[in-house]
This record gives sequence, C-alpha cells and structure tokens, in this order.
Amino acid sequence: MARILLIILFLFGSGLTSSQSIKNGIQVLEGDLLNTGHLLRTEKQVFRISSTVLQEELAYLGGKKVRMLCDIQGEVCSPIRYEMEPFEMGKTPDWTLKKIPRYVTQGFFSFNPQCTPDGKILFWTALVREGGRSTQKVWASKRDQYGFWMAGEQLPSPLNNRYPSAVISALPGGNELFVFGNFGEDELLDNLKREMTQKSQMATREAANAKEFHIILTKLENEYKERSEKIQNRAPLYKTRRTETGWSMPNPISFPSFYNWYKKADNPNQQVFGGSALSSSGRTLIYSAQQKKNYGKLDLYASIQNDSGIFEEGINLGNTLNTGEEEMAPFLGPDDRTLYFSSSGRKEGISIFITRRSGDSWTTWTEPQELSQNLRGVNFFSIPAVGNWAYVSRDGELFMAAIPHHFQPDPVVVIKGKVVDEEGKALSAFVQYESLHKKKTIGSTISDPTTGEFSIILPYEENYGFYGEKEGYLPVSQNLNLVGKEKEDKEKTVLLVLPKLKKGNQIVMNNLFFAFRSSEFAKESESELDRLAGILKKTGNLKVLIEGHTDNVGTKTANQKLSLERANSVALYLKSKHKIEDTRISVVGLGPTNPIADNGSDEGRAANRRVVFKILEE
Repeated sequence: MARILLIILFLFGSGLTSSQSIKNGIQVLEGDLLNTGHLLRTEKQVFRISSTVLQEELAYLGGKKVRMLCDIQGEVCSPIRYEMEPFEMGKTPDWTLKKIPRYVTQGFFSFNPQCTPDGKILFWTALVREGGRSTQKVWASKRDQYGFWMAGEQLPSPLNNRYPSAVISALPGGNELFVFGNFGEDELLDNLKREMTQKSQMATREAANAKEFHIILTKLENEYKERSEKIQNRAPLYKTRRTETGWSMPNPISFPSFYNWYKKADNPNQQVFGGSALSSSGRTLIYSAQQKKNYGKLDLYASIQNDSGIFEEGINLGNTLNTGEEEMAPFLGPDDRTLYFSSSGRKEGISIFITRRSGDSWTTWTEPQELSQNLRGVNFFSIPAVGNWAYVSRDGELFMAAIPHHFQPDPVVVIKGKVVDEEGKALSAFVQYESLHKKKTIGSTISDPTTGEFSIILPYEENYGFYGEKEGYLPVSQNLNLVGKEKEDKEKTVLLVLPKLKKGNQIVMNNLFFAFRSSEFAKESESELDRLAGILKKTGNLKVLIEGHTDNVGTKTANQKLSLERANSVALYLKSKHKIEDTRISVVGLGPTNPIADNGSDEGRAANRRVVFKILEE
C-alpha cells in the first residue's frame, strides 16, 4: 500500500512540489478524489487529505468529482464539508439525482426532506433507536456561507418527544413549521379520564337508586367515548414557531371536520395518514386521507382556512388526480397552483406526478404527468422557492434532483425582509400580506426574534400590501403590484422599521393610493386606514396628526391645497366609518415644503407625495 501511495505521489509530484498557488486557511476547492479519498487533485495542485471524521466517508468516493470546504495548510487539506458532482451551479441533465452527503444525515435512515423556501434550512425525518424501539425524529441542517450543508442534528424537545414526529412544511423564512406528531393528546385523555371519574363518583353519591345510577353511568360512558374519539381522531397536525429560546410547543391546527378511515390490511388497528402539505401562505392545507367522498384507498383533499383560523371541511380534488389506489405525500409549489404527489395507481410501484390547478377551483386540474423514471420509488418531494433543485428521499437516503424548467412551479417573488425598531434592534413581529383589490388577507408569518428576518412568497397577478405589526408599535406597510407584470423569479429585500407607539413618532401610509391630482383615495387604501383606526380604538387616549405632502410639480398654492384635502379625506374616513372623535384627529397640508427625496426623479417625486400618521399625544 505504501508503495502504491509513493507511485501516486510521484505521478502528481509536480502539483505537490510546485510553488503553492492556493493560500492557507479556509478555502473552497473543486477537483477529483483519488487514492480512496486520500488525495484531491485540483487544476492547480494536488492536496493530501488529512485524517478526519470525514475520511471514512470520502474513501468510498474515489474517482468522484467533489466541491470541498478545506482548511488548507501547505499541501494538506483538512476536509470540513463537501458536495458531490453535479454541483448546484451549472447545467445538469434533467432529474439527475445528487446524494446529500452522509455526514449530514449521520448515517441514519432518512426520509421526508422539507426545505425552507429560501433553500437555507433542510428538515427531514430520521429513523432512530430509542428505548429499545425504532421511532421517527425531526432532524435539521443549515447551509453555511459557502453553500454546503452542515452536519445534521436531531432537534430538541418539544418538537421531538416519545412519539414519532415529522416536519410537513417549512413556511417562508423558516420561522414557522407545520409538523406531524402527538403533542398533548395523552394529557387531554388523562384529564378527560379524571373528569369522568369525578362525575361517576358524584353520581354514586347523588343517585337516588341503582336504576338512576345506571342511567347516569351509561350517559357518562357514551360521553367519554365520544370525547375521547374526538381527541384521538383530530388532525395530527400542528404549528410551531421560533422563539428566543427555541421552538414553541406545537399547537394543534383547528380542523374540527377532519377524520380518516384508512387502515392497512395487515394492521387493522393502525390508522394510516397519507401526509399533507401547507401552502406558502399557510391558509390552504392539502392532505391525503380516506373519507366518505373518496375514489380510492387514499385521496387528496384541500381544506381552506377561514378568517376565524379554522380549516374548513376538505374538498376532494377529483378523479383527475385520485385513482382507486393511494395518492399521498402531496407538495404544493410556492405558486399555490402546481401540485406534486406520489401515486401507486398510475404506474407499477410508486412514482411522483405533477399537475397544475386551472383557475381558482380546487377541483379542476391538468392530467397528472409522471416527472421522471429516475424518481420511481420516491415518495417524498419538496421544492424551495429559489433554485432549480427538488429534495427527495429514496431507500433511506436524501437526494437533490435537478428540475427541468417545464416541471418547475410558476415564478414567484420572494420578499426577504427584516423588522427592527427605530434603533435598529430586531423585533419579533407579525407580518401579514393581503390582496389590496379584494381586501382579503392571503397569508402571514412572524419575524425571527433574534434577527428580525422574515420571508413571504408572492405569486403573480395580485396587488399586494404587506405590513409588520407588534404590540406597542406603529404598523409599517409596503406594497407590491404584480398584476400584469412579466413573470420571472425575483427576490426583493425590504426593511420594516416599526416606531414605538409614543408621542412624536410617525409612519408614512405606504398603502394609501390617490387618483392623479385628486383627494379621492382608491378602495385599495381602506385596509391601511382600517388598521390605523384599530390602533386609535384600542388606545383611547391617542391623538394624532394627519399630514399631507406633495411633490413640487405645479404651483405651491395648488399643492398646499391638494395636500390639505388629502389629509382631510383620510381624517373624514376615520371619523365617519370608524366613529373616531373629532378632537383626536388634527390635519395639516404642507404641500411641497418638506420633501424626503429628490424631486428631480420620478421615484423621488413619488416618495414626496405622501400622507403621514403622527402621534401628538399618547
């Protein structure tokens, strides 16, 4: 063996003995692994790979091309992380599978990969031994600054407990998770048992005779059966959010009409749930179950969350999608229109299919099309909103799959934002987005409590308003009109600075829209005004000033008059519709006298045409 190594060193000696062309320290190298993973040949030189925990893993990759994060010291590379070819950048044959390195999954049987829409955090389910039995645990990995997946870790309590757990969907920003599991059912059942026991003991003392006691006991038994079945049969789906100390205790979603009859023939005592997915807005739930409207063993359904936060009775997605067999493991693309799912009723074995929703209906779909024979045997599938790679699992391994353009979801705009206070301190705030035209909330998220960061995904053909709000602060909004715009994947960075609710602080009403040279505002403005009225109602002592401003186009007199009329228009709406007292709202028109931007450009003039909401008294 030593002689073979010497020969290889001789063959590549010119690389090892040449003047060093790569600096010492942390570097990203690309090259071929040689000699059972002991050497890395790059275009500039050959490096010896030092013995680390990755050495055994690299030994199986001899002859493969890799991209590797190394700590370089002279001619020696100490490997930190790596990825195998094909690399994410560059052209790759359609549906090429790229294995996620073993160091990420730690060698556990892994499945159900779910990536955050920004592609930065990967969650999956690992089959681990615990207490002498196998169970399912949630694991996660983050991308480092170089784009490599870091070593995965099992997430702590409360996401993992003694029952199987899984992440179903990671909502935009990665600050909220939609999870499957058992969180609190045992406690609810124990409390129910104690309640029923107390009632039966009371009946023992208060019943006039044995017949009356028997009647009461029968009623209690029926009540216990009905209530315990409701607890046991409720949707095993929860939401959790990131807090300063970790993930919050998962709370069950409100889905009172959910039920599932499906059980495998070989285990009639075990209920089988076919999986689910949440839309990027968090308000549409696609799930797989056996219900009275089924066409087959497991059908796909959609449930829409109403304004009270309740997911309503599921709508069967129809026999264009559902067969007589099992349709399961759905994934709804970030465009809320493209659906991927696994099916055992169209090909021999399981494969992944794609369909697209027609119009606004949840029952009209295109004919499902198999994605690729490369994905036969795959039954979990997810796609982030950015990038051209899907995440899949097969035979206990995690893979990335290169998606051809015609199989990708429709383009969307990803808003990457941050919420801070006036001093730049990160805030955990509620971020909501709405259709300004329909005056309808579309979705919401929260910002990270430590960084203030959030993400939301906006499909095209809608005029959006989005805003951040937090108790004790003024809400700040922005808008983005995507109606009639050219469709392409885009990212937009925004900063929402929330002023504290105190004297002297102010906000610009960014979602207030006036007709040209008019004081009449559009219907799309009402959501913004209604929100500010809510603050005035909630804080009864608050007095505010509505300031109108214009650009410098036109005469100063005309602009001053227009700015005052616009301020009055806002004040009148707040007083007439929301019954805010006259004494709490003052108005002023300042015309072009206080510009906040250069009037020499369209953008600057647009910024100067504004209405300001300023606190006079708390």
